[in-house]
Amino acid sequence: MSTPGLFSSPAPRIFTLPAGRPFLAGLARQLAVETGLERDPAALSQAIVYVPNRRSARQLATELFEAAGAPGALLMPDIRALGDLDDPARVSGAEAALANLPPPISEARRLGALVNLVQAFHRKQGGELQISSALAAARELARLLDQSALSGGADWGRLEGLVRDSELSVHWQLSVEFLKIVTQAWPDWLAEEGAMDAASYREAAARALADHWFAHPPEGPVIIAGSTGSTPAGRILMRAALDLPEGVVVLPGLETDRPAGDWAAMAAAPSHAQHVFTQTLPALGLAPQDVTAWPETDPQPRLEAREKLIAEALSPADLTGDWRTRLAAMAGAEGAPGLTRRALDGLSVIEAPDEAEEARLAALILRETLETPGLTAALVTPDAGLARRVSALLRRWDIEVAPSSGTPVLQTASGSGLALILGWWSDPADPVAMAALLKYSALSPPADPGAFERHVLRGPKWWRGPGDLHDRLGARLDASDRPETVPADEKAAALAVAEWFARAAALCPPGPCSADEAVATLQALVKAFGASQAIWAGEEGHSVSETLASMAEMAAFAGDQRPGDWADLFCGLATDAAVAPQREGHPRLQIWGPLEARLQSADRLVLAGLNEGIWPRHPPADAYLPRHFRTRLGLPDPEERMGLAAHDFAQLASQSDVTCLYAARRDDEPAVASRWIWRLKTLVRGALGETAEAALAPAAQRDPRTWRRHLERPDRAFGQRAEPRPCPPLPARPKRLSVTRVDWLQRDPYAIYASEILGLKPLDPVGKPLDARERGTAIHAALERLETDGGPDTPEALLDRLEQEMSRAGYAPEDLAAERAVLARTARWYIDWRAARASQVRQSWFELRGRLELKIAGAPFRLTAKADRIDLMAGGELTILDFKTGAPKTDKQVAQGIEQQMPLQALIAREGGFESIGPAPVEALVYVSFRARHEIRELSEPPDKLADTARSGLERLISAYRQEDQPYLSAPRVQFVGFDYGYNRLARRAEWSAEVGDE
Repeated sequence: MSTPGLFSSPAPRIFTLPAGRPFLAGLARQLAVETGLERDPAALSQAIVYVPNRRSARQLATELFEAAGAPGALLMPDIRALGDLDDPARVSGAEAALANLPPPISEARRLGALVNLVQAFHRKQGGELQISSALAAARELARLLDQSALSGGADWGRLEGLVRDSELSVHWQLSVEFLKIVTQAWPDWLAEEGAMDAASYREAAARALADHWFAHPPEGPVIIAGSTGSTPAGRILMRAALDLPEGVVVLPGLETDRPAGDWAAMAAAPSHAQHVFTQTLPALGLAPQDVTAWPETDPQPRLEAREKLIAEALSPADLTGDWRTRLAAMAGAEGAPGLTRRALDGLSVIEAPDEAEEARLAALILRETLETPGLTAALVTPDAGLARRVSALLRRWDIEVAPSSGTPVLQTASGSGLALILGWWSDPADPVAMAALLKYSALSPPADPGAFERHVLRGPKWWRGPGDLHDRLGARLDASDRPETVPADEKAAALAVAEWFARAAALCPPGPCSADEAVATLQALVKAFGASQAIWAGEEGHSVSETLASMAEMAAFAGDQRPGDWADLFCGLATDAAVAPQREGHPRLQIWGPLEARLQSADRLVLAGLNEGIWPRHPPADAYLPRHFRTRLGLPDPEERMGLAAHDFAQLASQSDVTCLYAARRDDEPAVASRWIWRLKTLVRGALGETAEAALAPAAQRDPRTWRRHLERPDRAFGQRAEPRPCPPLPARPKRLSVTRVDWLQRDPYAIYASEILGLKPLDPVGKPLDARERGTAIHAALERLETDGGPDTPEALLDRLEQEMSRAGYAPEDLAAERAVLARTARWYIDWRAARASQVRQSWFELRGRLELKIAGAPFRLTAKADRIDLMAGGELTILDFKTGAPKTDKQVAQGIEQQMPLQALIAREGGFESIGPAPVEALVYVSFRARHEIRELSEPPDKLADTARSGLERLISAYRQEDQPYLSAPRVQFVGFDYGYNRLARRAEWSAEVGDE
């Protein structure tokens, strides 16, 4: 079938395609030439081609079709993915041998079994481990098992001896016992279940296939292309293919021109891009000089220079001491500067201020590519968040390009919806969980959820569960002490939503449940919430169902769990799952991860996320073994993963048109450029000196930073004042204020502007923690009931009222129990104080409203108040009392003119402004501090004098704000502002206060 050449050349038929060349296109073109595919559409029909993954397999089929050159039918070769060796259904040619192997265990089942073994170990140690923690430990053990399989099997028998001989023997003895899960318990479990680890199965399947090829050589060529040989299974098939009559191996980016000394240094540097080949070639019984350049490789001086520069930049540390000498020797007569400039033609490096700007620049490069007909571009980044940012930015131009790795399940509508339902099931009384669930658009609540959010969820939680909420809600909405009346339609809507939640809560098991019960409960809740179509439909629904199935399979070993554990387990499993892009993206743009980008090519590449810790990603710390233990046990060096990442980078950076992006800051912290970028810049600086920075920068007409400046430039400049200084027209300014709001006007005029003029009221946060406001309201209510409800006035009765009102405000029973002793002591003190002055008091009024009509600056003004308590004393004078749950106000604070609430109440009382009380002299202004450190504090200045001073200050204050040029500033005297009235964000205070200074 074949012509003399590729398949008939002398053994070993092992080749390499240099970095920077389109691997799959070059492979396809040469195969077409060698087999005469243009003339014979069936020329490759008997061939078997192995590539690393399914994406590469699909792309190779496309490249072969284009290489054939003629439209019409083409009988494709059998293109297989090396990654499918753990799937018996996808391994062809060795079915009989595979039938004798135990089946590979699924990842979910493996994790479940390991979780069970981890929990059993902890129970044996006298402890108990939550399933989320056990899952994390199981994942670490699974990673250790995979690494052992990659190394061909660790020598676990040496572990106890290593620990015994080390200085850490006592500390590590428990780790040795724990690792017996891997060394003893796991092999025993697999044997008992008659199963194999997926990694072991891949290796066994490769051996079975290799044996089959040896016994029954395939009729056509066998080609292993694009693999670096980093796995035992890959190396087994490579060795088997090289022994076949028409077997060919094609390696990606092997640097065959390296001297022997370099290979020794690379073998000792696991993080080097070529380190993997120092393991693969000896395993095949070959040396670098045995590898031949792929026949299709045409000379391309610019790319050859790029390949040399990148290779030199990534050289092992031992070889960087004489970088300049090596570069000069490599350049020859051209000289190091000439070689470097030729290599940098088409390669640029850009530092962005942060990852957001990095995404904008990447999106601009992709968008600009479309200005040239037929040109293709791809973003390659391991940063999934950056990939999603770029995808979102491209939608501004109606360009759909989804990351090829897909969307994480938890970020899909289906996955996030189910996670929200699970989160609510974990704590059905949690207002935040209820609010989050109501924001999920696919739910079908029986009424407008906005009313339920406003009147129930915002503010402190006062219910114990959904049923309790529904039972008590009606009375709370009708309560007379609410600050505003709830409209009938909003009350009905809130009650309907509360009943909806109560019915759903009734479907939940009362305690821990099995995996099957958990799945059944979730299905029932999804149906009850009316979200079945949104959660279970389409590819997203399929992925969610698969994740649930994995959870059930894994948790079959774990027994009954609490709802919160099921939520943690689902979210933990969902982090590893993704939904493939649902819509066809733009045909000329791609967003790839480094794995998806292997063997792929595009006219223009953007390599982004090139920060240390992102690309390359640092190997995670081993939870159980120090590095020197790993080496002596025969486990792979963690740095080898960085070597594979370096190989990916070298392959990509050597292509024709490449822009490298990294951020100066990531996650609001300083970031460091990737070691590869740092080395490249250092090497270029050594060759070009001061001109290095300009050589690495893109040309001005191709610089995305320039494009961004032009695109983002506004049509005209708008003046902007940092600090808001609103001056509303006089008719809009308030004509009435309460005594409390007079204090507001002095402390934070902007709060009065926003609340009284704009009519904006701050919403309480959902599930707001109880604070001094709720505590004060509850204590005021209890003290009022003591005087008005006709019940006993003993300390015990007051304590009961306090606990009832605080419970009504949302205090949990355990919180009240913790405070009971303090409340009881304070109640006894208050009753004693009240009794001691009872003979001096003729009559008392509580929560009494008052007002005073004034004329200020020629216009009417109404001052209002609500006094906690006013006592008519035996001599006919009034005492005004203000109950505080914190520290009482001082004479100094009142004298400063800021705390004017009590003096203004004295003014209203003196003028007869309180209901049911005529004009009367005020004898005393008293603060009653109802707290653990109880205190009675009477203002020392005569009330009449304080009232006169307060009136003068009020008239000056209101007169000032009846001037059109008087602005309502945000906290102009910040030293008198103890807290945010709720309007600082509206005033953008954090934005400008640092600039002008808070003095």
